[in-house]
Amino acid sequence: MICSVGLLAGACAPEDDELAFRDTTTGCTNCGNGSNSAKANGYPIDQLNLYGWPNDAGITVTAIKSPLGSSYTLRTSGQELGAWDTTTDTFVAVGEDLVGWTIKLYEEKAGLIEIEIVDYGTVASLATDGPDVSIYELAYHNPKNPGELLPICPDPEEDGDDMIMATIVRGELYDDETHDITVNGEWITIACELNAVYKLKRLGYGPNQNFPGASAPATLDQRQATLRMITADYCGTGYSFTEFGTHVGWVNDAETVPSAYGTAWADVEALWDEDGAICLSNPRFTTLGVVQNQCTLPLCTTQMAATVPHEWTTWSVP
Repeated sequence: MICSVGLLAGACAPEDDELAFRDTTTGCTNCGNGSNSAKANGYPIDQLNLYGWPNDAGITVTAIKSPLGSSYTLRTSGQELGAWDTTTDTFVAVGEDLVGWTIKLYEEKAGLIEIEIVDYGTVASLATDGPDVSIYELAYHNPKNPGELLPICPDPEEDGDDMIMATIVRGELYDDETHDITVNGEWITIACELNAVYKLKRLGYGPNQNFPGASAPATLDQRQATLRMITADYCGTGYSFTEFGTHVGWVNDAETVPSAYGTAWADVEALWDEDGAICLSNPRFTTLGVVQNQCTLPLCTTQMAATVPHEWTTWSVP
């Protein structure tokens, strides 16, 4: 489900009057290690320019406002949102200190859109010794009823029961149609909990934190391979041969991410690089025949696994 900016007043609203918040430790069955995503991200407020340019939905950031009414410039510090004072060239609040603040946006037809930072927390990385990932609960004020808060993140499960969490990625844009990654330091991506960009970051592949055990973030090619792997983009065209919540075993080349399921060679799904699947044996959700209608891939062999460079190995879950 993708919300229309022109219908912000209700397109993403839960059916119930009360807005529930997802318990990220126990309440999300499709958020952890081994649960894939059918989408990279993709909704009207998923990408915002920090320097005044509108996004593809025509939405522009104008300011971030404190609970006392003072306005500052929206910036980031590492993986955190921050309020920047241009007169003193300093941050006045970062991360958790922004709870209760409001991000002010503008769109020509909708007018002023206010996103409230409702809560803040962290979740553990899915990678061994990976850094924690900061998460935000973000909601916008219903223009027709300003006292009502609606979640900015669509719920793929469409049960209307949860406020979906989000994490912030600075400096990259993720195309939901092609799954291509574009580096651009002027932008932030608001990555929603059930989508692939969020999971990419939890796997230790975010561009704003060092890769586990390394002194630099994962490379662009590593992140591209990870995005295609999570979304079952075998052909590297942006088409996802899966649905939300399909379980799959995955292990990366650096072995920083353990598989949540078995790794028997008979169940191997694919080897992955930045172009998609290098080979394919047991698709996690569809059939080989369906994939072969779009692209031809060889079956995976143990020799390929040992000799062909790849970022990920995946296994279907029987």
